[in-house]
Amino acid sequence: MLIRVPRSIAVLLLLCAPASSHAEVLVRWDQAQIPSRDSLGLSTLVVPAKNTAAVADAMAQGYRVYLEVEAAALTGFTLPSDRLAGVVVKGAATRDQLSQLRQRLGSPGTRVLALEERGKWPHIRTNWVTKRNEVLQVASSTAQPWIEQNAALVRIAQAAQPGAAPLLTYPWRPITLSDVDEGPRLEDYLVAIADAGSVGGDLALPLHERFQKNLLLGKPQARQWWKEIRRYIEFYSWNLPNRYRPLANIGVVASDPMASFEVMNLLARHNLPFEIIAPERLAGRGLASFDVLIVLNQPQGSLADTLSEFAKKGGRVVDMPKGVPDPNAFALEVRRSLGRERRVIDVWNGITVLTAPYEEPDGRSMLVTALNYAYQPLPVQMRVRGTFSVVQYESPEESAALLPYRHIDGYTEFLLPALRIGGRVFLSQEAQ
Repeated sequence: MLIRVPRSIAVLLLLCAPASSHAEVLVRWDQAQIPSRDSLGLSTLVVPAKNTAAVADAMAQGYRVYLEVEAAALTGFTLPSDRLAGVVVKGAATRDQLSQLRQRLGSPGTRVLALEERGKWPHIRTNWVTKRNEVLQVASSTAQPWIEQNAALVRIAQAAQPGAAPLLTYPWRPITLSDVDEGPRLEDYLVAIADAGSVGGDLALPLHERFQKNLLLGKPQARQWWKEIRRYIEFYSWNLPNRYRPLANIGVVASDPMASFEVMNLLARHNLPFEIIAPERLAGRGLASFDVLIVLNQPQGSLADTLSEFAKKGGRVVDMPKGVPDPNAFALEVRRSLGRERRVIDVWNGITVLTAPYEEPDGRSMLVTALNYAYQPLPVQMRVRGTFSVVQYESPEESAALLPYRHIDGYTEFLLPALRIGGRVFLSQEAQ
């Protein structure tokens, strides 16, 4: 899980963990002084290459140091010291540029991290405005709120580079004038950490300048906030989504997923788990796990034959080669068409809750991540496909505990007693 600060900030602090098993956290720092390793509980710093004073200060305090480099400055770039740990690349860098940089750096232990800068700070958008018959309409307080979230972006990045965790970054966008000076609330930081961690993404999260100064001064509220932030970082550092297999019964066939981003964004918003499939891989991909295939490219040749065979076996093909005019209505129609008996997961009393289901390869256990973007404790009822004999729930605020459950028509139903922000549910067919 990665945490990052605005562009003006000068030092990134990285919570180190083996890339193979842990998510990573980057924090960017722009003050002249750097808190001690013991104070922040961090061991690695990432510093802009131009900030030579900050690099020297970080190394003097015993941090491992990464250099942050703009993509435009990669040509001819070399590490000025063999004591530096690697490079974080900002801007639009090509794969060839990154590959050439890795070759120039020489050491296999020197890492090169590229930022995914198309993310949005996750939050509930107030007064959601839509257009109907060319008339602007504002959603009522009882309507399902619009949520800015990054699940679809992470899924697209994972499809492009299987096995890799994308490193998200995005700027803080103040909602009110007072937010400009005060910056994000504690809950805003926690939601951002959980947003990426719930779907297996790393995060570069902005820390507001005021918060950084208060941390340097050791003010009580800042220290308490940091304690909470560290607790969420630790909770999601296990990176469990990338140890399981995403569970989806909707296939999205698209050669350019970003061109149809809102379709996948709204599927995720309505808790409809999907897998992205490139058209050329469809014929060789087993389709038995899918109930629906959404085709966003014109079917041709063998693709049309594969889709026809899928439909003959009882699957549903939704052919949308000309695009989806209303992604929200489309996602709701897909949900309705699946019906109660074919949805992977249902959520009640949780219009601000998004989930992501995963399974072990043997199919005998599941992991469900849940995130409440309203960040207020909420009892949430869930219904998950499969009959499980053990249901455990944990969150950054609560240790793992068994939940009561019931089986209905091949599904397991249970209640999360108080989902404040993020949580995980472990379901197993065998007693632990």
